[in-house]
Order: sequence, then C-alpha cells, then structure tokens
Amino acid sequence: MFVLETSPGTEQQIGLIRPRDLKEGDRAGVIGYARSVQMLQSLTEDHEALATALQRAGMRITVSPYSGRSPAAGRGSLAGGQVVQGETVDLSGALRQALRELGDRGSEVRKRVVIVLDASEDPTLGNNLDSLKALVAAGRTRLFAVAISVGSGRAYSFPVMTAQSLDQLAKDSGGRVFRGPWDLKSILAAARKP
Repeated sequence: MFVLETSPGTEQQIGLIRPRDLKEGDRAGVIGYARSVQMLQSLTEDHEALATALQRAGMRITVSPYSGRSPAAGRGSLAGGQVVQGETVDLSGALRQALRELGDRGSEVRKRVVIVLDASEDPTLGNNLDSLKALVAAGRTRLFAVAISVGSGRAYSFPVMTAQSLDQLAKDSGGRVFRGPWDLKSILAAARKP
C-alpha cells in the first residue's frame, strides 16, 4: 500500500513511483494524505488503475481548510518544520487506513508492505506510535518510508520528528526509512526479502 503525502512540493517524488516496477500479480493501492486522508485506489492487480491513482496523487488533492476538524484543531501546528496557521498532515490517519485495507484483504501468503512518502510533520504521530506499532505487528506488515525534503535553496524543510517516529515503526516491522535518494525498485527488493 502506497501512503503518499500530497502537499505542494511532493509531486516529483510521487512521480518516481512507477507501476511497471511491480511484478505481475503484485497488488498495490494508493492512499493520499495532507490535512485529510483519501483512498485513491484500493488494492488491485490492475497496474493501469494504479498508474491513474498515482497520477491523481501527484496532482495534489484539494481539501477543505479544516477537513472535518474544528478550526482550533489545526491552529498553530507544525507543518514542514515551521509553525503554520492551520497546516498539519494526517499521516497517523493515513497509516491506520492503509493497515485496515491490508488487514481486510489478502491471504497469508502475500507480504504486506506499506510504503510512505512524507514531507511534513504530523504532530500526532508520536502520541499514536504505540497503537500503530501494535497494528503493524498484528498485520505482520513491513513499513518502508521516504522522508522528503521539500523546498528550494535554504528553505528546505525536513520532517525530523515524524521521520524519527517512522524510523521506529520501520525498524520494529523489519523495514527502513530512506533519507535522500531512493528508488522504488530498491524498496521493493528489500520488501520481498524474508
């Protein structure tokens, strides 16, 4: 399951995910998230449908200012390493949805893997870490994540706190976090190892 942040600046990284890197018979799905979570493609073996969902994720998802939360819920939160009025991402919710999707489908024979692209801080992730670790362990799911730096010149932001939480989830699951250059083929090769 691909869990992709769809905030401005992530389009190029999402574009590096190509369905042709998957093997025949591999199933994948796409969840996009920014301030809210959206299922873009449930698990499928249809690589054309997957390519369409990835293209939609790369075009950014438009959400309402507070995405079902009270206006005070997002006020003064961290996003992209800076305090921005009303800006947060819901990586915790996206991970929960991905783990539910993987838990509801598939046989014991298939390997369950979540691949996350994240560029912003989710201030709730640290508080949800224990419950997410339990869900990952219960589903025998491995988590691989790419921490993306977004910006230009000196304005690069890096999701430090979120990357640390993702690192814990990845290590506990037998996965890994990539900081810097990455490619889907390497992640998939690591995910296929026993």
